[in-house]
Amino acid sequence: MMGCMSSPDPAAELTAIFAVDVAAADPTGCAAVLGATRRLRGFIDQVEATVTRRMIELHEQQGAAPAADVHAQTGGVSSAEGKRKERRSKTLDEAPSFEDALGAGEIGAEHVDALANATAKLDDDVKHELFDREDDLLDDARRLSPEEFGRSVRDLARVIERDNGIERSTRQRRSTFLSRKTNTATGLVEGRFALHPELASKVFGPVDRHVSTLIKEGAAAGDPECVDRSVDRNRLAAEALGELVAAGNRHLHPGTGDVTLIADAHTVASGDLTDESVCETGDGSAVAPATVSRVMCNARVTVVFVDEHGVPLSAGRTARNANRAQRRALRAMYRTCGFGDCDVPFDRCEMHHIVPWEHGGSTDLDNLIPLCSRHHHVVHEGGWTLELTDDRTLTVRQPDGQVFTVSEPDVPPQRRRRRTVDEQEPAPERVRERQPAA
Repeated sequence: MMGCMSSPDPAAELTAIFAVDVAAADPTGCAAVLGATRRLRGFIDQVEATVTRRMIELHEQQGAAPAADVHAQTGGVSSAEGKRKERRSKTLDEAPSFEDALGAGEIGAEHVDALANATAKLDDDVKHELFDREDDLLDDARRLSPEEFGRSVRDLARVIERDNGIERSTRQRRSTFLSRKTNTATGLVEGRFALHPELASKVFGPVDRHVSTLIKEGAAAGDPECVDRSVDRNRLAAEALGELVAAGNRHLHPGTGDVTLIADAHTVASGDLTDESVCETGDGSAVAPATVSRVMCNARVTVVFVDEHGVPLSAGRTARNANRAQRRALRAMYRTCGFGDCDVPFDRCEMHHIVPWEHGGSTDLDNLIPLCSRHHHVVHEGGWTLELTDDRTLTVRQPDGQVFTVSEPDVPPQRRRRRTVDEQEPAPERVRERQPAA
């Protein structure tokens, strides 16, 4: 059983800290200050995790700013640290006793981060069995340093994986399958698979090697998640698999997928679905108009004109993606994603049209800005809007119209700076913006 934990009294801890003259303190006095500081920091970390959890809920339910972005915007931390705080809050959801221990000052935030990193890549079954031993994990966290605790969690996970046993080869081959179906309730294409070891090595060997390449490229570009190896390898594995399949596994370069989306011009332009709307994939699965708009930002679009009966009249092709010269020009202006303080490298960004193509926007430099995949989704599916002035000052507005951030390109020697909403400036003479739905 876990011991009883009580939260510290922040006022009492502050009193204890200020009661000691550090300049003249003896070892006992210094240790007392450090102990009070640790307990006070644990209380603050617990409050921060609770607030982060609420910000995650607001983002998922109301389209508010992502928690990591709010941390970077208001907390004076890097984008990578904002993401780490978000992961920390999610890990405390899975291990509630760790949150109590954190608030009581019995463990530190680094212990929670070590648990998050050690469990991030585990299969769900292994992770669930590991968290079933939450009491033992917490006992280890109390007595071990964060580094030692992280190693202990990884060792325990390996034991669980080993104890699960290995099926016999014949049974594994009989159990191998790959299936997919469309969930009629959500419209998502859901897949399930189980591969015997030999087949898995053929599939995941190239994937793992390409993931390593992506991590090395990210580290060379200065991506903090790649530098400290905290990047989500599962996400990179999905990207690597898509690239390898699309490219026929002949050459490691981003492949071009052939995606068919069918939508009527009014629905795409307005963003509104009506009884007369058509907005679906080639196999009839429904998609949102915002998703069609986002896909068209980086696609070669074939426009097919049909009559009132749906009979094709003519078809033409229009290049929608920025060419190499345009990407080079944008790279000269942006080191990273153009969305506020995001630090995702330029080479991992997608080119977003400020004025969407369906609203008459062109694939020109003054209508393009690099966005990482996460912020590209925020703009399209989240309903956020971007406004770009002639000097490339970017204003980001939330769905309710409130300004979230104002930033400039991070091209040297000019350093991007953030402006607060309170800074009042004359409105620019000409502002291009993503047009709201009609």
